[in-house]
Amino acid sequence: MMPVVFEGFPRVLERRALKPGRWFMTASGAGPTLCLATEININGKCLVLTFGLGKLDSIEFRTTRLEDISGPLTTVEDDLVFAPGDGAEKLRLLAPVRRPFISGSLLRLANGEMGIGFSETFRGDLMVVSLSTGLSFSGYELVFDRWTLSLRRGDVRSLVGRFKGTPR
Repeated sequence: MMPVVFEGFPRVLERRALKPGRWFMTASGAGPTLCLATEININGKCLVLTFGLGKLDSIEFRTTRLEDISGPLTTVEDDLVFAPGDGAEKLRLLAPVRRPFISGSLLRLANGEMGIGFSETFRGDLMVVSLSTGLSFSGYELVFDRWTLSLRRGDVRSLVGRFKGTPR
């Protein structure tokens, strides 16, 4: 007999149970979408950061309201690894300067955490959210317009995609 092992079996989440900082997956027309619930509310509706994984080796960043996401929501069972640079080229170390960021930029926050900077589509404000807590943050030290996302389970790390931000 061959043993059957289930490792990291995702489960369905209730929408009302989502709290800021909770990572979850949903399916959309173009493919799976990785999402982060934030503390930001637009007219009483939770703002969600979405990382579209439908294109080959590419990540598409957007914001949306939780109510606009259809279909079931499931847990994320692997560790998420965000890394500066796009993986295809060497990361250039630049002098730390505070500069404006494009929507979807990976930011090193003033407290040492990593965050995402974006232009909030419903109000047009520049926002910064911690990737670990989903809370708004005001200070950042470094900006990375290109970054990669990998999934890690134990010692195995798999590249999900690259974000190559372009100013709008």
